[in-house]
Amino acid sequence: MKYIVLQTGDRECPILFPKEFSHRYMADLFAPMPVVAAGFVREAQDGIRCGGESGGLRISSRNGLDAALIRGALGDD
Repeated sequence: MKYIVLQTGDRECPILFPKEFSHRYMADLFAPMPVVAAGFVREAQDGIRCGGESGGLRISSRNGLDAALIRGALGDD
């Protein structure tokens, strides 16, 4: 699964979506909100893991920080 993190005023909001959509497409749907991180998310034995980057957006994952945001959005923290 892919994700982007949007800056929404004073907070950051993760958006998860299937691999069939590009990071660029999803970012354009939420414009003009800036994308502050992008990458790939997966569930591992020890929880949610984030990594990688968006080549189209030229933005990287922030790994543990993004995983914590996603866990919080899911109510898993």
